[in-house]
Amino acid sequence: MPADAQEVVIFRGDQVKVRRRTSAGWLVALITISSFATACSSSADDPPADMSAASSDHPFSLFLGEEIGQIDYAQLKVRNKCLAKAGYPQNLNVMLGQPRNPFRHLIITARTFGPTSVEEAKRVGFGRDSLSAPPSVVSFDPNYDRAYDSCTDDAWKALSDDAKNVYYGYFDLGNKLSQPLSRTINERMGVSAWQKLLSCLDDKGHRPRSEQEFLQTPNPGLFGVPVGVDAAEGLDRWQPKQVPGTVEVGPAVPATQYQAGPVESALAVAWFECRQQTGIDKLQLQTAVEVQRELVDKYESSFLELNPQVTRIAKQAAELIGAP
Repeated sequence: MPADAQEVVIFRGDQVKVRRRTSAGWLVALITISSFATACSSSADDPPADMSAASSDHPFSLFLGEEIGQIDYAQLKVRNKCLAKAGYPQNLNVMLGQPRNPFRHLIITARTFGPTSVEEAKRVGFGRDSLSAPPSVVSFDPNYDRAYDSCTDDAWKALSDDAKNVYYGYFDLGNKLSQPLSRTINERMGVSAWQKLLSCLDDKGHRPRSEQEFLQTPNPGLFGVPVGVDAAEGLDRWQPKQVPGTVEVGPAVPATQYQAGPVESALAVAWFECRQQTGIDKLQLQTAVEVQRELVDKYESSFLELNPQVTRIAKQAAELIGAP
């Protein structure tokens, strides 16, 4: 890191970012979760892993995202109370009031692949409504930074000696499930399926800028239509004043409903209708189940090792902060 740079810790929901202030401006990078992952050993008191969902229609229900959210929330709450005792109440004042599953995207449903009704297609298009998010807390105070590091270590130890390693090890597993999922489903569907969708869309007057590119990656953004992603995108443009010795708190980001424009709505309605007419909607869900089963089978040893530990630590986390 350059000599003129200052590391600044930012907390937003279930993300941890590091900002480094340099003469060139702000550099932002997500901490690589897998870099924290180390070997985890099960306790004799851990409940056995229940792998029965592996052969179900919802294989990823094996992934304990809600429990990881509980562990994360408890660790943050203990850490933020520690910071408040050290004279820094900002994080405690703005943190979420309840846990959130940081791997909600692993809950695969029909909505994962696009609108599920004409009404939904008209309103949301290819975008999504966004949850509220707490304010960013940005430090320019080295005393805060030291308190943060100390409180973070103490919070993990308060959960259990192995909580930090298990937590980050499970994040690594979640990333391994997430990264290949969409790509593998698209490839497994095959060109013939996407050709049927393309032909149907063409009949309705929608043509992509590149047919070949669409057949490789069926992306609605290839149709030259402004396609939304997140209702809250662009709302959090707050910039700290960067006053040395201060801890700054930005504005909260409210929950927001996405509203598609008329051109996006028209394409989304055609997309929904064509997926139904060609049977791609059912084929895509069926393919998704197959891919999930394969990924669960590939990482079965990780589930067997980590799920019992996550279950145990989530229970300890809830008891620690008095959660139900």
